[in-house]
Amino acid sequence: MDAARDFYQALSGVSFTLLGLWFGVMQFAHGGWRSDPARHRATLHIALHFFLPGTMAMASLLSSGTDGGLLWRVVFVLGGLIGFAESASFLGVPRTVPGPGGRVLPLLDPLLYAFVVVIAFVPGPVGALTPLQLEGLATGLLFLTGLCYVWLAFAERDMAARAP
Repeated sequence: MDAARDFYQALSGVSFTLLGLWFGVMQFAHGGWRSDPARHRATLHIALHFFLPGTMAMASLLSSGTDGGLLWRVVFVLGGLIGFAESASFLGVPRTVPGPGGRVLPLLDPLLYAFVVVIAFVPGPVGALTPLQLEGLATGLLFLTGLCYVWLAFAERDMAARAP
């Protein structure tokens, strides 16, 4: 459990730090991310990639060994369901991030959130990994997809520079 605790401590701290930085950077309206409704919707979607993994990581840290993991399981199910619903609705938003990453990442999100929900119901170890370690893989992948969204947002050329 110590390795999982260390992972979740790092994930929660980094997630909330990057969430604050993401909101701060978006105040500068890089590339029209605040003025364009579809892009603004994407900023909220990206923020969820830091907020939900950070929240789920905190719940795993607060969960004591005496409750059988009920607290973290409930929080992971709720977080996964919220993330799934939001990411499924995000599929209907016009593509805001150009390139293949802008097509693939939104398709991965609902799958990863569904994986978070399913793992919360796994009663015991799968191979050498405990359910909490498997959740660490899922939340870590959600965090990494959030970083990919951020990278794609900042790698995008300025809207004014693209105009002919």
